[in-house]
Formats: sequence, structure tokens, C-alpha cells
Amino acid sequence: MPDTPHLLARPWAYSAFPVAVRARRALSPHFLRLTFGGETLRHFAPWGADQRIKLVLPLPGGGLADFGLLAEPTPHPSDWYARWKALPVDERNVLRTYTPAAIRPEAGEIDVDFYLHSPEGPASRWARTAEIGETLVITGPDARNGWTGYGIHWQPPALGTFLLVADETAIPAVRNIAAALPAQAQGVAIVEIGDAADDVTVSALGDQVDVRVVGRGETEAAVRAWGSTEVDYAWLAGESGVVTAARRVLVRELGVARERVSFLGYWREGGALVD
Repeated sequence: MPDTPHLLARPWAYSAFPVAVRARRALSPHFLRLTFGGETLRHFAPWGADQRIKLVLPLPGGGLADFGLLAEPTPHPSDWYARWKALPVDERNVLRTYTPAAIRPEAGEIDVDFYLHSPEGPASRWARTAEIGETLVITGPDARNGWTGYGIHWQPPALGTFLLVADETAIPAVRNIAAALPAQAQGVAIVEIGDAADDVTVSALGDQVDVRVVGRGETEAAVRAWGSTEVDYAWLAGESGVVTAARRVLVRELGVARERVSFLGYWREGGALVD
């Protein structure tokens, strides 16, 4: 449990971290890895395998609008988000949610793997053209708060068998989960990939995960074909509609208990999840 002085000094579950692009690397035709660095990232807390962060992308001309996000300590979202929402749409920084591919607090660095959608959204467009040294803000858990559980959905009970359901956007989280599995865990990962050249999952997941790569639009049928109810925990992430449909198959058709299923829409076909 975090101690009281930390909570009094930092009253919310996450902090805002100013960062700059330190490196860029193409992983596949549609995957681009950007490394972000900043001295404040030494306080970033690497609490969970599917840790959710938010990227506050620069304005078209660069920089951050004045909505209070960089106040110290980082204010509650009822403050900064309300001020952000009150700005004209064309004067707001775009907000997008990701899971880090790697977190290195000791180096003050975070890697984020961008799946470059087609047609492009704001994050794909920005990442494709981002230059070394370009600045932005990341929000995420702060080690000075102690454990908060912020932004973590992969929190299984005693784990033996599992199911992972994902698309390209959730591949970094799937890789992190596979790397953190206890020795006794065995399971299946159903991963929807539109272009076989973007398959960056199989070699990284190891012997504990039976990876089943499916094409675009085939996830729901693949979950139904998997057909097992003998699972300790199921984790689903990706496009919101696909995730919802897969969860419906698990719970309503296959009878998997709701409390054994964690699900999260990372993005929505045709637009942002949250504006």
C-alpha cells in the first residue's frame, strides 16, 4: 500500500510525463516502434503487463494547449480533462491510449509500438512523420504513488489455463503478458492480423502459448471454434466491436463466467473511442 505522504503529495493515480522521441524503428510494414525519453520517466511505474498509458499528441504546430495537465502534481482528470474538453476541437491535443512495449525507468525510456492504420488516424499519422527530438506528453502510473493498479486489466487469479484474444493494436500487451506468465500457465492466443507480414507475435510468445493467427474479421468465429469453458482467465483487447462480440461468445454461448473475462476496446472502427 502507498504511504499517506505520497498520496497527499500526488493526489491522483497517474502523472503526466513530458518526453521526447529518442529513436524510431520499423518492425514490419505496419508496425513502427518509437522510443520516448525524459528524466521524469525515471518515476514511471512498470506495474503491469498490459499497462495502459495515454499519449497526448502535439498540436499540428507543435506543443501542448493550456489545459492544466502539466501542473505539479498532475491534477485529477475532473480538472484537466474538463478544461481540455472545453477547448475548441481544433485547439485540443489529440489523446490516444496505448500499452508500452517496454518500460525502462532506470534509463528514463518507454518504447511504444504503433500499428499504422489505413486509413490513417491521428496517432498513426503523427507517428509516421515524428522526428527525433519531437516532444509530447505521456500519462501513466507514478512509482511515487505506490501501487494503484491504474490502467491494468491483466490481473488474473491463480492462473493455470488462459485465453488471449487480440488484434494488432494489442500485440505489445500480448507479448508482455506471455513474458510474465507463471511456469504452470498454459493457454491460447487468438490474434487477428490483416497482413501476414505484420505477424510479430509467434516467435516472441514461447512454449506456454498456442498462437492462432486469424485474418481480418475472423476473430469471433475463431473464439467460437476454440469452444472451451475450461479456462481460468480470458483477456480480450483490440477493436471495440470485435472485443464485445468475442466476449459475448465466451459468456453467452460458451458459458465462461463473467468474472473470468477482462476486456478492453483499444480503438473503434471509424473513429476514436473517447473524444
